Order: sequence, then structure tokens, then C-alpha cells
Amino acid sequence: MIHKFREAIASSGVLTDVEVRDDIVVGRARVLAAQADVWVNVDPELEDGGVPDAAVLLPRIVQILIVSPTQWGVIIDQIVGEIEEAIGDEPVKESTSLRSDLILKSVVVFAGATLLRFEAPRQFPDSWIHAQLDEQLALDDLEVAARDVDAETMSFNTVDDLPDHVSKDNTSREP
Repeated sequence: MIHKFREAIASSGVLTDVEVRDDIVVGRARVLAAQADVWVNVDPELEDGGVPDAAVLLPRIVQILIVSPTQWGVIIDQIVGEIEEAIGDEPVKESTSLRSDLILKSVVVFAGATLLRFEAPRQFPDSWIHAQLDEQLALDDLEVAARDVDAETMSFNTVDDLPDHVSKDNTSREP
């Protein structure tokens, strides 16, 4: 069943280098507004007993790939705003703006959500920034996660919990 789904995605031309990995279809694409070539993981959620439906997931893939520069700016503003609000007046070493430091690395598409994975090599060199968008591409959830595969992912119940993590992280790097 997943191989027919892969064929439907591949034949659409939306993704290149399309393959199946662990019941997920993976391919390459360009997110125009982000000016980024990324891996796109399309999860048909088979573990939930779902049946892969290209008619549902293809429009979701296209939605993020052709997001307008204006909408992309709104998404980035929401991400940066949440993180900056959480950090508040905490001292930071890096003067580069988070907005210019964010680099889109991958996209995961589900029927009801899209996950964006960013790196911010100057602001958060040891972490990934995961942004979950709802069906209208509005920010739904935000997470800063350690890059180390063996490390524990850090989720924050509120954005107020993020400054504690960041200030601990910054003080641990002090000379």
C-alpha cells in the first residue's frame, strides 16, 4: 500500500528522489519562499491504521512548497516572536538576529499539520527548532530540541519555560 502511495507522490512531480523509509515517503523539494532545498517527509500515519491517500496529502505538500513570501514572513515572525518573548531580557552572546539565523532544513507533512525543522547555528548551535503549523499554516506549537540524537528532546509546556533552558544553556558555555 505504501509503495502505491510513493508512486502517486513520485508521479505528481512535486518531490524528487522519492523513496520509502519506515512507512514514510521521503523526497526532495524546494520551498520557494524560504529559498531552501529540503527533505520532505510525507507521513500517511499508517501506524494509526490509516490508508495512505495522495489526494489528501499532495495538496498539503504543495501548500508548504508554494507558500507565498508574505505568508512565509508571517510564519517566521510567529516563530521568532515566540522565542524572543520566551527569552525576554535574558542575556545572549550572539548579536545576529534569530530571523536571519533560521535555516529551514526539513519538512514533515501530515494530513492535519506540517512540521518545519530549522537550525539556527549562531543562536541555538546545539539545538533544532521545530515548528508545528496547523492546516492554515499558522504556528500551532514550537519546540527547541537538542541536536544530539542520544539527548533528550526538550518540550516546554509554556513559552515561559524556554528562558530557563536558554539561560542554563548560556551559562554552561561561559568561559
